[in-house]
Amino acid sequence: MDRLVARRWLRFAPLGLLALGAALALHGPAHDAAGSAAWDAPAPPLHLADDRGGVFDLASRRGGVTLVYFGYTACPDVCPTTLGDLERVWPYLGDDAASVRVVFVTLDPARDTPAALHDYLANFAPAPLGLTGAPDAIAAAARAWGITWYPAEDGRFIDHTSVVAVVGPDGRLRLRYGFSQLGDPQAIARDLRRVLHDG
Repeated sequence: MDRLVARRWLRFAPLGLLALGAALALHGPAHDAAGSAAWDAPAPPLHLADDRGGVFDLASRRGGVTLVYFGYTACPDVCPTTLGDLERVWPYLGDDAASVRVVFVTLDPARDTPAALHDYLANFAPAPLGLTGAPDAIAAAARAWGITWYPAEDGRFIDHTSVVAVVGPDGRLRLRYGFSQLGDPQAIARDLRRVLHDG
């Protein structure tokens, strides 16, 4: 890890710990994350322009599982690592893969145009759906989803909470993974399948 990345990681660490402490689902020994009734709550609304010329409304995803992640395309480490970790889950979802979708909400709408989002997300399979909008709309959405973020290194980067929120088929928030909780794709796949079939 070079010095720049180390400095950025140390600066990111408090946000990561905050996300971890607020995690809605931690993998226990049995990976029974979806059983936590304490976090069975309505998901915040999410209604933004997407990277394919349409408009995304989370309410339209009833019946499927949606993974919501806030990040930005110029992120040098945490965002691509998170998306790469999620990509590894898909082979373990089997027939349920078509019912699970990742939504990537940019925290940098000035630079992350729909075209830029689309090109960036095409590097992952299946490609997440990119969401963007006016800065005030992005800020409101981030606050509603419990995301903390601020510019770093003269605006070149954004330090932000890195969490993946899982919304069940009924539109309720069921799980939330911190950055360090995404290392076991088989366990996550089991969680997601349980949410899909039990929720």
